[in-house]
Amino acid sequence: MGFISNLLERSKAPERPAALDVEPGENIVLAPVSGRVEGVETLPDPVFAGEVMGRTLAIWPSEGRLFSPVSGTVVSAMPHAVGIAGDDGVEVLIHVGIDTVEMAGDGFTLFAGKGDHVRAGEPLMCFDREKIQAAGHHDVIMTIVTNSDEYPEAAVVATDTVTAGSAGIKTK
Repeated sequence: MGFISNLLERSKAPERPAALDVEPGENIVLAPVSGRVEGVETLPDPVFAGEVMGRTLAIWPSEGRLFSPVSGTVVSAMPHAVGIAGDDGVEVLIHVGIDTVEMAGDGFTLFAGKGDHVRAGEPLMCFDREKIQAAGHHDVIMTIVTNSDEYPEAAVVATDTVTAGSAGIKTK
């Protein structure tokens, strides 16, 4: 591949996916991605495996499209992670991969920024699973209720395989 075609290839951003047609139930954090649910204790990172930041849903994705698990305001938007303050009070961090901060945004396309209001099911980002894996990182998606102390009954309800927009964590 020549210089020009290589440059053009890099400049192709993924198209923004259509929003999911979801109506989350009360006290439900949706699965932000389709894939295989795994117990957090198996994650290759002690912070995530120990649920240090809060109740965590771990999904090994089957595709590179990430959707908002709640309706709310984006409070942080990094290339590899998005934090949302839910309209109902739940605070959620969606983190793509383990140690993907080292990729400095390469392979990630954000569709929402800090201060934006998003609806549950709205696309937040696309990520390139092959780039993540080629960089030597795991592409597991962690959805974390960061204010879990306010939801002592919070529990992961997703099992086996999930579809983006299905129930992930019940907070009450």
